[in-house]
Amino acid sequence: MLTNGEQKIFIWIDFSAETDMTIQHGVQVALILDKEICLICQTPDDLIKTEEASNALAVFSHPLVLIFGSSRIHTFVTTHPLEIILTELAEEFDALLLVAPKTKSKVLLPKLSHSGFPFLFVSAMQHPDRSYQKIAVPVGYMKKSKDLALWSSYIARHNGAKVTLIKALESSEEDKRRVMSNLFSIERLFKNFLFPFETIEMHTSTWKIQKNALKHALGFQNGLLIISFTHGASIIDRFLGINDDFVIEHSEELSLMCINSQRDLYTLCG
Repeated sequence: MLTNGEQKIFIWIDFSAETDMTIQHGVQVALILDKEICLICQTPDDLIKTEEASNALAVFSHPLVLIFGSSRIHTFVTTHPLEIILTELAEEFDALLLVAPKTKSKVLLPKLSHSGFPFLFVSAMQHPDRSYQKIAVPVGYMKKSKDLALWSSYIARHNGAKVTLIKALESSEEDKRRVMSNLFSIERLFKNFLFPFETIEMHTSTWKIQKNALKHALGFQNGLLIISFTHGASIIDRFLGINDDFVIEHSEELSLMCINSQRDLYTLCG
């Protein structure tokens, strides 16, 4: 039974070959952040299919009870459209993060604009027990860079991970000032904690910083890249490979967190 009151890591269950590894990633993140877990499944509006899904989620949840305890494991089967589901998860059930396989990104990512919490897309080939030790965050002149950095701090300070800030290089003085202002705010936040971090300057503008952050993060073993969700990517964005779909398709074994910075985000409690 799904209840509210405590923040939860939701794990998208589609009964594909990636399901087991997706659950393992969700478990790893929940352990890092000390949060409850909920297995969620969207089904057609059919009583038999809904009952089958409920029974299957119960099977998946049994071994998790041994790790978290029965009161911290939940299941949720819904027939609602994604837009409604995302609102329900945030407003009624305290969702902090949704973990899903990358194979579902084309279905889920377009709906991120409705969400006040990030989506974490994971690879079936990545080993979660060794993941989330290295995190890459692009920093440009947009204020949303701070949202990405804030989420990296959640994971880093509870996991001893190292954060690499990928700094954009701008030509105009105003854009340079805005990049440095963001970077100063982020570094000031990070210095309140004990996790290691570094800043690397890329010879590229904010416009292309996400793609270059991907190139750098691909050098991490079992790493995490945090990016901002792009609203209405243009044909030029897609052609140049600087849209979200390109980053996900070329992220190989990286875990990839996508954040919707055009909505107020639900923040970590505790």
